[in-house]
Amino acid sequence: MRDRPFLTADWLNVAAITFAAEEEQLRPYLPGGATIDTLEGSPRVSLVAFEFRRTRVSGLAIPRHIAFPEINLRFYVRHGGERGVVFIRELVPRRAIATVARWLYNEPYQRVPMRCGVEPTEDGGVLVWHRFGRGSSLTVKGAEDAVVPEAGSASHWLTHHSLGVGRRRDGTTLLYNVAHPTWALREVTGVAHEVDFGALYGGRWAWLNDATPSHLSLAVGSPITVSRPLVARRARAAA
Repeated sequence: MRDRPFLTADWLNVAAITFAAEEEQLRPYLPGGATIDTLEGSPRVSLVAFEFRRTRVSGLAIPRHIAFPEINLRFYVRHGGERGVVFIRELVPRRAIATVARWLYNEPYQRVPMRCGVEPTEDGGVLVWHRFGRGSSLTVKGAEDAVVPEAGSASHWLTHHSLGVGRRRDGTTLLYNVAHPTWALREVTGVAHEVDFGALYGGRWAWLNDATPSHLSLAVGSPITVSRPLVARRARAAA
């Protein structure tokens, strides 16, 4: 699909906790033409928290919307041979961000109170923390060194994909490119999460409150570009 950058930013300190899921739990969210991807034999759903920095929309910096956190719940798919993600819900702290994203991409953005921070640790690593919603939190501690994962590894599978896949209001599939280099990952040396998944994402996700994560990751991050969305059949024609 031809890249048409709409948004540029830095995505930094990308922390994720991943859980094994069942296909039946994901099918209601699956856009047409996409298939559920699997890791080590099962679908995966991830809670991903990170910071936007130096955000530009069509090259413009919008005051008070340049640096902010985002937390999303996602799962992994393939569409037309490319790997991508489908978002179950995306949380941001400002109403204007959620409104524009819903209008242009029809993505399930929601505004909730949230804040985040990153602190150095005594051993040279980092402590990344997020507070969001009504009492939910995620804290991840990472080692000093960061290493680019090998292609084909679980870490690469979880952190490197090229498509966002969604649906328009009429049900047709939307595709947009998300481009960035392969991220270097810190070894996760500690994690704590108190997340009310049912309150934030709906009752069908309350089972995650008691689920044990299958994978943890903390990426350093990088500059990224996000293209304008295209209807799937037009996206193929523009490839």
